[in-house]
Amino acid sequence: MSDHQPKPEPTPYEPQVIGVLAEFSGPEELVAGARAIREKGYRRVEAFSPFPIHGIDEALAAPKPILPWVVLGAGLTGCAVAVLIQWYMNAYEAPIPFSGYDYNISGKPSWSLPANIPVTFELIILFSAFTAFLGMIAFNQLPKLSNPLLRNERFLRATDNKFFLLVEADDPQFATDSLTGAFQSIGAGHVEPVYDQPTKPLPGVFLLVGGVLAVAALVPLGLIAMSRDTTSTTPRLSIWWDMDYQPKYKAQTTIETSLFPDGRSMRLPVEGTVARGGLRDNPALYLGYIPKGEETFETSFRLQEEGAGDQPPESTEESTAEESSSEETPAEETTAESSDESTPEDTSTEDAEASTDDAAEDSTDESATDAAPAAETPAASQPDWVTEFPIPVNMDTMKRGQQRYNIYCSVCHGRAGDGDGLVHQRALELNQLTTWSPPTSIHQGEIPNYPVGRLYDTITNGNAAGFLENGGIKRGRMAGYKAQISVEDRWAIVLYVKALQKTRNASPDDLTEAELNSLKK
Repeated sequence: MSDHQPKPEPTPYEPQVIGVLAEFSGPEELVAGARAIREKGYRRVEAFSPFPIHGIDEALAAPKPILPWVVLGAGLTGCAVAVLIQWYMNAYEAPIPFSGYDYNISGKPSWSLPANIPVTFELIILFSAFTAFLGMIAFNQLPKLSNPLLRNERFLRATDNKFFLLVEADDPQFATDSLTGAFQSIGAGHVEPVYDQPTKPLPGVFLLVGGVLAVAALVPLGLIAMSRDTTSTTPRLSIWWDMDYQPKYKAQTTIETSLFPDGRSMRLPVEGTVARGGLRDNPALYLGYIPKGEETFETSFRLQEEGAGDQPPESTEESTAEESSSEETPAEETTAESSDESTPEDTSTEDAEASTDDAAEDSTDESATDAAPAAETPAASQPDWVTEFPIPVNMDTMKRGQQRYNIYCSVCHGRAGDGDGLVHQRALELNQLTTWSPPTSIHQGEIPNYPVGRLYDTITNGNAAGFLENGGIKRGRMAGYKAQISVEDRWAIVLYVKALQKTRNASPDDLTEAELNSLKK
């Protein structure tokens, strides 16, 4: 006969008092009650109200929170981390794994605090923000899955229109009966002890489902990590496909369908229209010379804007080819051809040879060189240069031209225009005479007599080495500045250049009587 002992009955759970809760009718009564209960010696006191109340912290003698100091420490930590990590990455190299790299950029210092301020500022904000958010949760002992106060029906109105004080059970003077009498003596409307509630363990099915969901959440992360190290021939998945495959045609492509008759995806400008601010109706202002006919002006300006300013205003491909072939033809073959086909350059050369035979034998090569440009630039082949300024001539324009000249021109031509700029001086120091072409002085030869339109054309398209037979301009080694200097500023520079030239060639007749008298003093 077996002996079966009956199972002992489980001990019933006895609720424990966690505090005494007192209800007050308004915010003033709550502050007065908190101050009175503190005067009775209670220290573990907490207040609850639907909205913040001024003076409640002083009434409760609440300690200053430590969170601001923690946030300050986090900000200083972010500052140190940002400075150190930027210095390590950009200015420190060592034979260790994950070493930094001293990257020299344009001779700039490897480490400079002002250049690293933006990243430092961002890390200070990042560290401080996360610390403030997480610190608030930690110091408030959140999250709490259960709070016995929330089971009290009266306490639920603490978020609506009621005000409560709670003295916690761990207060040194806590006693339920004496504390109840203390609350009633200071005017509390309702006082009752608050008990905790027995907690039940979470059912196992919840734990099982939570574990499965946690493992399933790792699957997408694993697939992403695996795909980073593999290749695929299929297109990637598009969650929002309309951002990747938009119904549109890209520029500079043709359309397979007959959307437009010309098959282009982009439309040409409407013929005969001009963009706002793009009208070029003054050839003297924009070209520096007066072309023949409206069509010639449009063609010349288009070539100038497209970077083809070194082409002659009225030249064609055939004339350019003829010019190049005539320069490459040997002198013997040129003599053997018919005299009717000789070019003006050939005629001028023959005249120069005849004059050289009649001249003295001790004539220098320099005199022959000086005669050559005059032979290459017949007056009939020169464009119709502008001789008057198409912009207002005043002191403001002169000062603007001086400023632009000192920025763009003086580096080669010098501040006074003598061709002794800093770039030229540097070339002489480096002994680059074989590869460096010295700048031209604006005061020598026929340059002071150049029309203002020719100086404008030189600034726009580069210097003119001579004129071609068909009226074109043969460009020299100086590049044009039309991409860097505006039209008005080019004319301002021309005005200042003319002023510089005037300082070298001025005569007393060019000055007024008052100016002459001022010089005599």
